[in-house]
Amino acid sequence: MATSGVSDPKDQPTAWGHLAWAKWLPEVFNVTIVAIALLGALASLVSYPDQAIRESLVDTYEPSAWNFIAVCLFAVIGAILGFFTRSISRSRGRRRLASTQIALMVASVLVAAYGHHQLMRRTTELTGQSFGGFP
Repeated sequence: MATSGVSDPKDQPTAWGHLAWAKWLPEVFNVTIVAIALLGALASLVSYPDQAIRESLVDTYEPSAWNFIAVCLFAVIGAILGFFTRSISRSRGRRRLASTQIALMVASVLVAAYGHHQLMRRTTELTGQSFGGFP
């Protein structure tokens, strides 16, 4: 039986070599970073009862502040990954997806900042704590 000289695509070497199964790991890492930033931003919108705010700033305001810092950190990482993905992608769809990722990271920081500012304002009203006069 004669062969046409075209090799089977399964026999072609891949850029990942023996780790061809792992070619999806960068996308999983990227989606995980985006999900953490978005979930953290949504968590900042959870409101504490007034009594809890009056009783303890450590249990209310401090976790919100740490959450805001974490959201900002993950959003920066996600935006950098989005810019990197956008710059190396050849497909139009992937570039659009990277642009959407960048927009989601900006939105997550804005939502987290809004939620934290609202808590800061409520805490100032309820406890008189000024937080440096920021709110």
